Amino acid sequence: MYKYSCPGSWWGMYNGLRNVYSENELTDEEALNLAKQDIKSTTGFKNCSATLLVKYKLSIESVKAYPDITKIPFSEPLRLPKKIGLD
Repeated sequence: MYKYSCPGSWWGMYNGLRNVYSENELTDEEALNLAKQDIKSTTGFKNCSATLLVKYKLSIESVKAYPDITKIPFSEPLRLPKKIGLD
């Protein structure tokens, strides 16, 4: 996770927090470079500063699936907006 700060095109600064993911372990310098590449690709700004906040390793392992898992829908039906007219 890192925080970034980018100078605005016209005024002010754009600040935020983001995560970057890697399939292999990175040094701090490699992680910072990856964060800066991520900022460039998502915001389009080229001269942003980035500060690393936390580096973590995440692992999820399914231990057991219970029968009620099948009751969870994999997608939501599309809800179309109601049309309002002056008929």
